[in-house]
Amino acid sequence: MSIFIAVFLLVIGFILLTKGADFFIENSSILAEEKGISPHVVGVTIVAFGTSVPELLVSLISSFQGYNDLALGNIVGSNISNIGLVLAVSTFIFYYVLNSNIEPENDANSDSYVMLLAIVLLFIFADDKLISETEGIIFFSLYIIYIYWLYKRSANSDSPSSSEGKTSFTFLAGGLIALLIGAQMTVDSAVEIAKALGVSEIVIGLSVVAVGTSLPELAGTVSAAKMGHKEIAVGNVIGSNIANIFLVMGVLATVNPIAIENFVIERTLPLLIMLTVATFFMIRIPLTRLGGIILFSYFILFIYQLTLI
Repeated sequence: MSIFIAVFLLVIGFILLTKGADFFIENSSILAEEKGISPHVVGVTIVAFGTSVPELLVSLISSFQGYNDLALGNIVGSNISNIGLVLAVSTFIFYYVLNSNIEPENDANSDSYVMLLAIVLLFIFADDKLISETEGIIFFSLYIIYIYWLYKRSANSDSPSSSEGKTSFTFLAGGLIALLIGAQMTVDSAVEIAKALGVSEIVIGLSVVAVGTSLPELAGTVSAAKMGHKEIAVGNVIGSNIANIFLVMGVLATVNPIAIENFVIERTLPLLIMLTVATFFMIRIPLTRLGGIILFSYFILFIYQLTLI
């Protein structure tokens, strides 16, 4: 594939991501209203799972092809991108477009404990430089428990349901399909461009592929923010980071144990922990433009780290 074709496909991928996110988020929020489900629960389940599928597919394909660095970098780098890029951009949209801040929300605060647990467990499991099959099963089991907990919370909520039936399941499914196709086109073309520039596998995994597979989260969160659905915007980021570790890494390690490089243990994982802890506290107060700048600064530091490899 020539670099010109790769750039063209990159643009098409962005278009599919943007329009797919609009349809998917709009119909997800309507579905939540109809079923009496909290918009936050929709954000951390339907939207988060849908936008985490690219990470799962890319990581599995990379692992089966023997590119463990690519798979691991994809997951870790994607979690950093979700907070440092996606959530930061969301705060800017709320501030500059909607003239408001992201206010604290009880459901988001509750789920942030799970997000924090996920990254702490990842750091502990990575200490021996291998995520084993047993540890993968533990991750996956915790994700099932988390989903059940969400189900119980949703069942006990007082959210009123609506019987108007405005949800278009065609547009809901079509939006998700457009998101996934757009993500795959974007990643494939971006990897081609990176290879043409002579970038190494671990850098591709941590940067191009990680940011690329975070594009559905970015598109979905930006779309939700523009529509004023702050619960979905924040829930998508939190839910996606939980799914990336518990679900994606859990499935990946169960299929094929994941070897971890020193660079990831010494630099990237500590940065992800700091970013997660910062987010844990910042969502408990109004998340302002300043908060977005702080989160984005972590993302810039992450990109700078990659230049040192």
